[in-house]
Amino acid sequence: MKLPNGYGSVAKLSGNRRKPYVARISSDPVYDDKIKGYKPKRTVLGYYPSKKEALNALAEYNMNPFNLDQNNITFKEVYDLWKKNNYKNLSESSITVREAALKHCELINNMKVRDLTTSMLNEVIGNCPYGSSTKKNIKTVMHTVFQYAMQNNLVNKDYSEFISIEYSEPVIEREVFTDEEIEALWEISDNWDAKILLILIYTGMRVNELLKNTRGNCSLEERYIYVPKELAKNSSSIRYVPIHDKIYDLVKYFYDFNKENLIVNSNGNVVLYNNFVNRNLKRLNNCLKTNHRFHDTRHTFVTLAHRYRLDELCLKKIVGHSPSSITQKVYTHITIQDMLQEVNKIK
Repeated sequence: MKLPNGYGSVAKLSGNRRKPYVARISSDPVYDDKIKGYKPKRTVLGYYPSKKEALNALAEYNMNPFNLDQNNITFKEVYDLWKKNNYKNLSESSITVREAALKHCELINNMKVRDLTTSMLNEVIGNCPYGSSTKKNIKTVMHTVFQYAMQNNLVNKDYSEFISIEYSEPVIEREVFTDEEIEALWEISDNWDAKILLILIYTGMRVNELLKNTRGNCSLEERYIYVPKELAKNSSSIRYVPIHDKIYDLVKYFYDFNKENLIVNSNGNVVLYNNFVNRNLKRLNNCLKTNHRFHDTRHTFVTLAHRYRLDELCLKKIVGHSPSSITQKVYTHITIQDMLQEVNKIK
């Protein structure tokens, strides 16, 4: 069957080849010095095991042409193009999550995005040893790549849409700070970064609830740090966190810098999550001879709260968990003084 003019062509190559059929398309004419004029230029679309597959590829191309100049662009290269224009609109935590997910895509990072299939993407997901939350982040990165590629005529199908991920409990190992490690932190509490860990350990605050909070949300007189809606994980996380007597001076140290952010470094600059993890937390771990994660502080607080038998409802209010019953939620009112009395049970 003769193909329409300008549609392209399919031919079988000589020899014993795994993919003997080549599909070519016509592109812009090029000037030829030999004939002193322009002649048609044909560009290879791809090589295929059968004539039918070559014709199907040609048909798909004519229905949705893509940029052949970028035909060899890889999965990672497409992501880097998207990243260049979009990272500025993402939060620091979102960037961290995406970069971590991208590392799990090592198997396909250097593969041409046009050659990827659903089975290849599923293999990447299947090789991930972590839970469904991490796998969903990997799928998000894949979806981002395919959507960007489709928008720029590099592919005509998003294979990430066919990935199915079963829910599983998060696989996160937390290691609480021991009494000896907390004591060691107090011994170096002249350092501003050790102060931050101690404040987190004695308040149970999520890391960014503290690092991104403002000085105006802290009251030294009434001894609380307020977590506003924009920093809260959910409605229960909007709360007043009591300042334990042991960390009053540490909070005051940061408060007295009189900056917009409550928590700043020794130069008065905002403390960024990634910088702290990569530099300061690493230094503190080396000093303590430990391997703690940032969020181990919150788990440490809850562990200490149970040891010293803090009132259950007070504890939920402090850490921003929802009360377990309607009665507790509606009819029980807890003041800052109530929470202060409870939190100061922790030694």
